[in-house]
Amino acid sequence: MGVEELTNPLLAGFWNETRLRSSLETISPAADHTDPGMSVQWTRIAEALGLGYGERSGAVITKGKTLMRARTTPSAGALYPFEVLVAFQDGHDYTLYHYDAAGCSLRRLAAVGRHEVADILTAVPPSDPLAAGADNGATKGATNGADLPAAVVAVVARPWHAMRKYGRRGYLYTHLDSAHAATNIALAAADAGFDPEVRLRFDRRALSRLFGLENLCREPQALVTLTAPAEGRPAGTGGRTANPFAVPIWWHDGGRGLEQPDGPEREAWDLVSPVSTYHQPRDLPLRFGTTASVRPADDRAVAGAPVALAGRDGTAALDDFGRVVLGRQSAKGFLAKPLEADALGRALAAVRGGIAVDCADGPLAGLRLLVRNVDGLAPGAYEYDPAGHRLLPVGGDGGSEEAVVAACMNQGVAAGCAALVALHAPVRQLLGERGQQGLAELHFHAASAAQRLCLGAAAQHVGITCLGGFDAGRIAGLALLADEEEVIYVIAVGIADENAVKWDRAPIAYSHGRDPRQPTG
Repeated sequence: MGVEELTNPLLAGFWNETRLRSSLETISPAADHTDPGMSVQWTRIAEALGLGYGERSGAVITKGKTLMRARTTPSAGALYPFEVLVAFQDGHDYTLYHYDAAGCSLRRLAAVGRHEVADILTAVPPSDPLAAGADNGATKGATNGADLPAAVVAVVARPWHAMRKYGRRGYLYTHLDSAHAATNIALAAADAGFDPEVRLRFDRRALSRLFGLENLCREPQALVTLTAPAEGRPAGTGGRTANPFAVPIWWHDGGRGLEQPDGPEREAWDLVSPVSTYHQPRDLPLRFGTTASVRPADDRAVAGAPVALAGRDGTAALDDFGRVVLGRQSAKGFLAKPLEADALGRALAAVRGGIAVDCADGPLAGLRLLVRNVDGLAPGAYEYDPAGHRLLPVGGDGGSEEAVVAACMNQGVAAGCAALVALHAPVRQLLGERGQQGLAELHFHAASAAQRLCLGAAAQHVGITCLGGFDAGRIAGLALLADEEEVIYVIAVGIADENAVKWDRAPIAYSHGRDPRQPTG
């Protein structure tokens, strides 16, 4: 070891990472006591991560007006306030890696015992009165050794990365952004031949201890377990589309751990303690099942005959998942041109698909569509009925462009959109019933529906962008929502303006109508 390495560990680390090696054996998973037969499976999982949450073609403007490569999932302000950790089963125990989407890099963090992983996945706390006598789903979720998943993907929020721009509201964006990523990773894993399952009802503190996250101001928000295909069942994507921008790079030397929080990050962490599922856990029974993305429509406010949508029987929208997800992008503006009703219908069909979760009884969002400029549909508000794949007219006239833009906190991207999608729910009632866990599950399901809609739009070449900044009262008024229903998430769709630039990512919280000089805390 040279003097430079002793006095400058950063220089030593740089030297080690940039050394060329001619033998693949020194950098393959097999080098770390891994069963050689598992390396192909590890690679397949890494490829699924690259499609589920990896870089793609294109770039976005970030705070400071710099450029970063676009990713396969959207994020408020392109901040991506979460990290992805992956525990790979190595045939005996698990090995934990940090997955960095930038460059598709996987860096080894630590070894993790299989029994500890099993405890996390099977724990059913009995303290909640709702759990009394409930079927906890153990027959599906039990993992007592032999049937442990091939990998456990943890999507871990780092709230400060969003809160320094959006204040406390940034914490909600961690739930939305994490859910986009968890949903997309699950879909990519299914496309690769795995059986994915999303878990939201787990002991976050126990997982933090197991994965070394304590005192790092990070909150595990979702787990995605990837079960290997049954024997005799084909695995892998074969000739299907792969992500050319996410070729896995493995680092097995341990290296540096996760970045340490500073003073402002610790202060932000304390700010969310009253609303965080990490600080205020609520034990709910595990309810395994495949849950649809949006809840059945409430037809009490229907003001006219239902409108059938195109694509009800079509299941091909996401057949080539890789091609669709790599083509997904957030529209930076819309042209004042009408959107075809058939294209809108086929895009909406994507939200009908279900995803396997441990909270199948969790709160789902409704979907209200504010039509403004869609060929074949009269302007106004419609409730979407996923069971019948149809729109139930509610009334109104779709609102003026000025009213719509004002309701979206004056974000220019909303101008010219053909329709707004408002995901809504009786939020206060749900918070009273299920507390912080209800807040987490509701935002997960809303963002999961939004992610499917993004993919459906990409498949139909419909422009789409997700809006976290909106005046909930104004949106509810335009969409004619009932008083108890509150807006959780807003999505604009239409004909994308390929020449538009979305500058509102650069200033601090411009999209929320905040003065850049206003403190974010």
